[in-house]
Amino acid sequence: MQTLSNISFKSRNSLVKDAGLVCRKVRTAFPYVSHAKAAHEASPEILKNKDIVNFILKREKTLKEYREDQRHIQKPFNRYKEILYCAIKEKLAACYDLSVLTELVLRLNGIKNCTKVSLTNAEGKLLNHSAVIVKTSNNPKKNIIIDPWLQDCGLKSEMLTKYKSIYAKYFRKLSPNDKIELTLRPQEKLSQEEINYFKEKYPQLIINKALFQKA
Repeated sequence: MQTLSNISFKSRNSLVKDAGLVCRKVRTAFPYVSHAKAAHEASPEILKNKDIVNFILKREKTLKEYREDQRHIQKPFNRYKEILYCAIKEKLAACYDLSVLTELVLRLNGIKNCTKVSLTNAEGKLLNHSAVIVKTSNNPKKNIIIDPWLQDCGLKSEMLTKYKSIYAKYFRKLSPNDKIELTLRPQEKLSQEEINYFKEKYPQLIINKALFQKA
């Protein structure tokens, strides 16, 4: 598995390096509990510990309750505030929440051409996974996928290959011959005043570097 440190210091692609900075920012700003992640990555000894498993399941239930409440919030600004609260105060997030927050971090750092994507298989069935795509130029080959839940990023073509190989274990509805498609999710509307609010309230989300300049 390519780690964020490898992305940041060994990659020759400056676009991927910048994506790695965003990925790291999200990872450090939003430490979280995820039952799905633990189920795939925790050691057998940990998964045999009923207290730990019950704690994670309880937190997962709390996240679902927050999600249900957020569905009824009409204004994007207020919904972002709730997702931030849940991630920062409650330490709760899954791939969808982290993708929302990654898109927000990008926008706070001046990147406008970014949006959430849902992964589907060839039949159009959702793979229950979300990431973020960044359009860095008019060349589609230079589009970047940032996947904060998997803590990985790269050119679109590279990430789609990884989803079918080293990350295939996370997708139950993905068969070896399936083609992965990306479904774009509309970017939530935020005014410049609302963007500035988040920049002032959460300065830890600002990256002191101009991102994706060398496309």
